Amino acid sequence: MNGTATFVSTFQAKLGSERLMQYELERLVSFTRRERTCLYCDLFRLSRDRSTFVVHSVWSGRESWMNRDGWEGHPAGMGLLDQCLQRPIEVVAMEEVA
Repeated sequence: MNGTATFVSTFQAKLGSERLMQYELERLVSFTRRERTCLYCDLFRLSRDRSTFVVHSVWSGRESWMNRDGWEGHPAGMGLLDQCLQRPIEVVAMEEVA
C-alpha cells in the first residue's frame, strides 16, 4: 500500500499481568481503530509465549501519530499498560516493497 505507514508493536507482559494487559490492549486497539487515518489495527498474542502481544497497524499517509509519539503518546493514554510491561514497547516501522 503505497503512501501508508505500517507498524508492528510488541508488548511483553509481566508474569501474572497477562490478562490485564490483554484487556488494556483491546481497549487501546478499539480506540485506535476509530482514528481518522487508521486503515486497520489488529491485536495478536504469540502462540509460543502467551505473555507477548503484538499490534499490527496500518495508517494512511506516511505521517501519523505513531511516527511522532509511539504508543506512549496515544490519545487514549496508556492506562494500566505501564504497570503490566515487562520491558519497553518495541515499535518497528515497515514499508511495503512488493
